[in-house]
Amino acid sequence: MNWIQSAMMGFVGGICGPMPLSVDAHRALLLRFFGIPSEGVMFRLAVHTASLIIMLSFGSLELRRLMRTARQLRTPARRRTSHPSLNNAGTLRLLRFAVVLTILGQLLSGLLAGIGQKLYLLAAALLLSGLLQWLSTRMRTANKDGRHMSAADGAIIGVGALAAAVPGISLVGSCACIGSMLGASRSYALRIAWTLAAVRHATAMVTELIALAQTGWSVALPELLSAGIGAAAAAVGTYAAIQLIRSMSRPGSISLGGFCYYNWGQALLCMLLFLLV
Repeated sequence: MNWIQSAMMGFVGGICGPMPLSVDAHRALLLRFFGIPSEGVMFRLAVHTASLIIMLSFGSLELRRLMRTARQLRTPARRRTSHPSLNNAGTLRLLRFAVVLTILGQLLSGLLAGIGQKLYLLAAALLLSGLLQWLSTRMRTANKDGRHMSAADGAIIGVGALAAAVPGISLVGSCACIGSMLGASRSYALRIAWTLAAVRHATAMVTELIALAQTGWSVALPELLSAGIGAAAAAVGTYAAIQLIRSMSRPGSISLGGFCYYNWGQALLCMLLFLLV
């Protein structure tokens, strides 16, 4: 890839990750547009690393709170100096199953990557993803947080993360919409979805490091430069996406379910390309 292509691939990969949009669908369309088979393992590793760093920087305070609650729960009750947060304890209980299914989904995504090459299958996945987002805006919801969510809710949200192994289905979109449909507040469902997105980035980094190790860490200088440009663009895209979605998740703002129309438009584009090419 040249530098412009690297910047575009990195930016799209970064900005789609925290949004209810499929990274894999955009990636497949860009690769087809550029006429290249793949961006390379080193490039994907750099983009995932940059996106994860930005996401962790935004969620560092909440992560520290969850870790503190986890330590308190491991401490015998008689030795605790303070009571664990019920909200954080419930969140940890919810994440227990969701994280496992997220990791499994990322591992399966490599096996299902071929769907992104079949435009009619990609269009079908985008239609389903948009339908889920549309339904979430039509169903009555509540204002639950970790105190009211159960491990079963976490497993159901995890199924949404597992489904995101299919190119065209957004992890953040499916998890946030399912959480909202289960009664979670919009902001809480989004935080859970972003946590699982960070887990997916971390899992992808591990698999790509293993792939690089199998090649003997053989990386050419142009590939390193391309990866650096992609990482910088991904960091900018991730930062912009988080700021945008946080403003949209505030009470009184427009619903994230409005992204269904974007997904349906992308599905229509895939079908047009399938019929014309």
